Amino acid sequence: MGTLSNPDLLHYSDYRLYLANYHSWRKQGDPRFSLRRFAKEIGFSSHTHLRYVLAGQRNLTKRTLIKLTLALGLSGPRAEFFENLVFFNQAGTLQEKDHFYQKLLAADKTRGMKKMEYSQFEVLKTWYHTAIRELLNLGTFKPNPEWIARTLLPPIAPKEARDSLKLLLESGLIRRTANGYRAVNDAITTDDETTALFVRNYHLEMLELAKRSLDTVAPEQRDISSVCMTIREADFGKLKKQIQLMRKELRVFAVEGKQAERVVQVNIQLFPLSQGA
Repeated sequence: MGTLSNPDLLHYSDYRLYLANYHSWRKQGDPRFSLRRFAKEIGFSSHTHLRYVLAGQRNLTKRTLIKLTLALGLSGPRAEFFENLVFFNQAGTLQEKDHFYQKLLAADKTRGMKKMEYSQFEVLKTWYHTAIRELLNLGTFKPNPEWIARTLLPPIAPKEARDSLKLLLESGLIRRTANGYRAVNDAITTDDETTALFVRNYHLEMLELAKRSLDTVAPEQRDISSVCMTIREADFGKLKKQIQLMRKELRVFAVEGKQAERVVQVNIQLFPLSQGA
């Protein structure tokens, strides 16, 4: 194994991973630097508490956060970054996560949190950005904000369509062409923590649209259905894989080229309605 370097906090978007790497770096220089000794430096009453924190089974309180910040020797902007990172990782709602994510971006424009461009994060915050990107594949597409705004269901304002095109260009998910725009197949890449944030928000948006479609879309133009059933605990993973396979098979229906005539959204949900055995 190669020599570990002192981990740079500003390269992290998960404080637990930073702490684990910090511990490994210290242990490399001093084999006696155990988790117990690390916990004692921090001022934790038990090294078990630190182990639970690193495993994501327990959160830091404001009091333990202050202790940990002092033990790590953090001060000034780095101490503030670490505090916001902890609050970001431990936030219980999307609004809280978004709040602290913005603070992290403002504090660090060029390093770890830049790993996912802010514009790409914004794309999945509002449902119509991805829908507009798919509209580009329609044979009838017109690079006109007014046309885009009235074509979407539900319709949006022309200004929203115009701003969305600008955002999609900034994110690199579409490009200008001689005739208008073209979708680019570049994926949005980032770490697990930020992925969880914007993907969760995207799903909430689409679930809300599905709920609204019960009142706004004619039955022959939609399919909202479900099945409630019992399974063996050991088969839950298999059921998830079947859904993932079905999702991939649905991509076969995606029309290539300019033959597409409509943009649709397919939601598939699987969740427990009882406690496990």
